[in-house]
Amino acid sequence: MSPKILKVLLVLVAVAALKLTVLGSLGLKTLQQLQNEELLPLPMALASTPAAAGPAALAPAKEAAPAEPDMLAQAAIPGAKVQESQESSGLKRREEELRAKEHALAAMEKSVDDKLAELKRAEASIKKLLDEADSLKDARIKRQVDTYMAMKPKQAAEVLSNMDQDLAVKILTGMKPKQAGEIMTFVKTDKAAKLTEAMTRVQAPMQGPGQ
Repeated sequence: MSPKILKVLLVLVAVAALKLTVLGSLGLKTLQQLQNEELLPLPMALASTPAAAGPAALAPAKEAAPAEPDMLAQAAIPGAKVQESQESSGLKRREEELRAKEHALAAMEKSVDDKLAELKRAEASIKKLLDEADSLKDARIKRQVDTYMAMKPKQAAEVLSNMDQDLAVKILTGMKPKQAGEIMTFVKTDKAAKLTEAMTRVQAPMQGPGQ
């Protein structure tokens, strides 16, 4: 090979090496600028080389785009949690209010039951006192009946005529019919009529219908 041809080849190789060096330096500078301006992700900048600066090297950038919906979903989670927390606190508050109302109703029912029991005890006590009073009254009337039965009919008529009508009726109805009739013969006519009418009203319920 002639020396001229060798010189030409050497010159061509030097020019090609110089071009490669210039292209490589331009490619690194471009990648650094993109990385500094946050236009490319850091993994892509590190993985890029001057030789891979073609369309194949830019393909991963298209695959990383769908990450935005996940970020939006993560950003929306705290709001949902806050809403759930508010609903939960509202339910707890309503449950506490219901429990408080139930306790109040139970206390009112117990109070009413206690008052009813107290009223029943008072009613029983009053009934007992009334029964005792009736018994004493009946015993007193019985003694008076015995007393007027032992008296002469005329004397008993005079006393009964001046006595309270209700008490006189009770005494006469407690006597035997024969003795009561003898006493009534000595009572004045108008007074006897009133006593007889009252005695009939008292004796009618005691005899009952059909007697």
